Amino acid sequence: MLRHLKSKARRGARRVLFSVLCGLCALVGAGFGSAALYSALLASGQTHAMAGLILTCLWFGMSGVFLLLKSAVGEDLSDVAGAARSGAPHVAHPNGHAATAPSVAEAFMAGVNEGAGFARSQKKH
Repeated sequence: MLRHLKSKARRGARRVLFSVLCGLCALVGAGFGSAALYSALLASGQTHAMAGLILTCLWFGMSGVFLLLKSAVGEDLSDVAGAARSGAPHVAHPNGHAATAPSVAEAFMAGVNEGAGFARSQKKH
């Protein structure tokens, strides 16, 4: 059993190592790619501000696409069925029991109500 745990720990350490190396390589590649695109935009007659804006939009757009892909690919079929039954995903509760997360609209309205209450308390003083 101890050998199994050691083997699992070694595999986990290797995964972390290769994930970090992969992330570093992707970061360096993204830096060089961004620098090359920036200089290409400048060479095509764009101003520094416009080239920076184009790069910013490109990176934010790609992060949005990756978030959408993560949410589509990362779901397990049992998680989807459980969330569809209860209407809200289960989240861990600090006291140890499962609770359901509020919907985005409910969370937004709770924030609006708290903000309105704070504004009323500030007007009284």
